[in-house]
Amino acid sequence: MKSQLLEQFEQLLVTDDVMSIREAVRNLQANWKSETAKETQLQRQAFESSEKEEGAHFEFVPDPLDEKFATLLAGYRQRIDERGKELAAERQKNLENRLKLLEEAEKVVREEQHVGKAFSFWNQLREQWNKAGDVPGDKYHELSERFNKLSQEFYYNINIYKSLQEHDLKINQRKKEELIEKAVEIAALKSVNEIELLVKTYEREWLDIGPSPRETYKETGDRFYGLLREARARINAHYEELRAHAEENLARKRGLTDQLKNILSMGFSNTTTWNKYTEEVLKLQEDWKHSGFAPKKENEEIWSEFRGLCDLFFQRKKVFFDSRRDAHKVSRDKKEALIARAGELQDDDNWKDTTEALKKQQEEWKGVGSAETREEQKLWNRFRAACDVFFERKKQHFSGVVAQQEENLVQKESMLAELDSFELTGDRNADVATLREYTSRWAAIGFVPREKAREVNDRFGKLLDRHYGKMNLERSERSIMEFRSKLENIRNTSDGNFKVKKERQTLRDRIDRLVAEKRQYENNMMIFTGAGADALRKDIEKKVKATEREIEDLRKKMLLTEA
Repeated sequence: MKSQLLEQFEQLLVTDDVMSIREAVRNLQANWKSETAKETQLQRQAFESSEKEEGAHFEFVPDPLDEKFATLLAGYRQRIDERGKELAAERQKNLENRLKLLEEAEKVVREEQHVGKAFSFWNQLREQWNKAGDVPGDKYHELSERFNKLSQEFYYNINIYKSLQEHDLKINQRKKEELIEKAVEIAALKSVNEIELLVKTYEREWLDIGPSPRETYKETGDRFYGLLREARARINAHYEELRAHAEENLARKRGLTDQLKNILSMGFSNTTTWNKYTEEVLKLQEDWKHSGFAPKKENEEIWSEFRGLCDLFFQRKKVFFDSRRDAHKVSRDKKEALIARAGELQDDDNWKDTTEALKKQQEEWKGVGSAETREEQKLWNRFRAACDVFFERKKQHFSGVVAQQEENLVQKESMLAELDSFELTGDRNADVATLREYTSRWAAIGFVPREKAREVNDRFGKLLDRHYGKMNLERSERSIMEFRSKLENIRNTSDGNFKVKKERQTLRDRIDRLVAEKRQYENNMMIFTGAGADALRKDIEKKVKATEREIEDLRKKMLLTEA
């Protein structure tokens, strides 16, 4: 962004009329300050989240482009100063010329006796006066009044041209009356900016009109300037009121900026949270619009900071959603592959192997991650439909096992009651052995009717969790113990060795997938740079650590299968 601003600055500086680019340069400076505010915020966040020595203080590291921008700005200001000096010199020269014209006008008024010659010379003086150019602002009013007074004296003194003078004076009087009528309408205006502009415009027009009849000169002037004084009083009252509220508005703007900083300090890891805080940021922007003006210098600074923080928020949001879309696409492709494989197996009659294969696919489905919200349920319905076709066929094939499953349900209900009334002895090893025995007995009972399976298994799991929880046993340790009991039951079956090998292969496949995911996370950390990168990297670091813990647990289980 700063490189683009530099390029724009360089293009502007090619302009010969340096005064014509002042507004554009002011906008460039404001944008540059905004970018610097964003850089400062990012560096401060990185400093606050990094390890540092006690007593260390944040120091902003300027962008290398700042020096080039400052050089261009210094050159621009030098040109402005030089042009300003040229204009000032021109105005001073015009002032000296007008002063000479005034001296000549005074001489004509005092000394010239030849009426025709005096009038001709006076017309030349007026023409030269009108072409004399601009003068320093504080001199314009004074010089115009002096010339108008001399003009009025001249016309009063030139009797031969009395009729002409009276005609001009009447015209000037009419013009002044018309201008007074316009000035009266100022009182009905609501916009202070419009009032201020008209006051300046009408006063300049008044001074340019020239003399009016002597008998009404003072009265007319008093009426006109009285109206202007009333308008200026309104203008001054308006600015006094603005100044009175400026500090309150500044405090309000700082409060909005602090709220935005607080939002940026949070780490958002899901779409719902991003959307929620996007609404809050938009609300802060709307509140800013109605926060009023602060003192000019502070107003520009706080606006640059606020705008930079808003830009940073929306840049981070874009990075998050771009990454999210990529992850959703990967998940969708993996689930499409699982759906295709399940479709190939739904008509298979190898009940045992196909059941294991579909269960393995279901486990894979759980570990894949979510696709886009509008696609996720459709994908799951297709996958579940393929699985249901097979299991319904299997159910009909094994309809004879229903009675056995009902009997198994009675046994498991009895065992649940027994486990519910079990009390810990306080001997950790003995209690753990007893709970492992419960797990082995539970697994040995066999299947129950499908509609009851989830319920009884959930109840069994919650009872185990309750007892293990009282012993403050780590979830990882409990998982290993339960897996050990599962292996013992498998080894006691007729095809135990085969099933153990399948368990080992399942664990190995899961480890391979997790290692690949961990590698992908680490690659992503190297990709994210620029605004918002720190928050994304921290989020990925958490995922990497969680993945490493899961890999460690799976490797421990692998060792149990090899024992």
